[in-house]
Amino acid sequence: MSARGLSSLAVALVLLQAAVAEATQQEVSVQFSAYAPSQLDVLPGETVQWTNISQRTHTVTSDTGLFDSGELPGDARFTFPFSSVETYAYHCTIHPSIRGEVDVRRVILGSLPTAVLSVGTRVELTGRTADPTQPVYLQRSLDGSAFSTISSAAPAPDGTWRATVNAAETRYYRATSGTDVSQTRRLLVSSRRVHIRKTRQGVRVTVTPSAPFSRILVEAYLRERFGWWPVVRTRVDYVSEADVRVPRPARVRVVLVDTDGWTPLATSRTVVLAKK
Repeated sequence: MSARGLSSLAVALVLLQAAVAEATQQEVSVQFSAYAPSQLDVLPGETVQWTNISQRTHTVTSDTGLFDSGELPGDARFTFPFSSVETYAYHCTIHPSIRGEVDVRRVILGSLPTAVLSVGTRVELTGRTADPTQPVYLQRSLDGSAFSTISSAAPAPDGTWRATVNAAETRYYRATSGTDVSQTRRLLVSSRRVHIRKTRQGVRVTVTPSAPFSRILVEAYLRERFGWWPVVRTRVDYVSEADVRVPRPARVRVVLVDTDGWTPLATSRTVVLAKK
């Protein structure tokens, strides 16, 4: 082989090695008062690199003593390879409230949309697997306990996979490959609407389609706080209605929330309640 051919081969090998290294290294930013992301999913054999992007000195210290970066000033980096399937919790010894977690799994389901989706929305789910030769099965559950398989995906050579689902209602999802199981994620779907009208005492709220005893927040726009703030927390009644007393004057809206009491499912229009 000519010198030029050897040189081209060497360049190609360097580029390939760089691409593999990039694909197997995951990044975490050490911020002023948090790790971002605070929870990271990686495959066995991947390396995590923490970079301190703040001006404060931090550490990246395993709760079990497995790894310790020592003090990391601004712009400093720390890397650690993860080989075993396990959950690795860590913290900053200088600022103990700053905590993070690395979850090593052989199959990963990526993040799902955080906003509530309309019924019928097509959603692409993505993830990664440690064994690209095995199909990935996508499973769904009503309550997060009993899962059933709804589709399968053939991973690409680099282990990435994708599948599309029709968002018909709120469900839990996970991916499996052989005996390996990913984390469980929830996809919020809602067809409900919140209707609001002014009354002498405040507002009357109606949720359609019917959602008896569901939770609602009445929010007021507070100029001094630069945004919307909850002023009343309550539930609609058995016919999905509620009369809510609201002090005047006020600019208000009503939010239908999930069972956790804060995740928004639907928001009404805004009404202005004039001073009596």
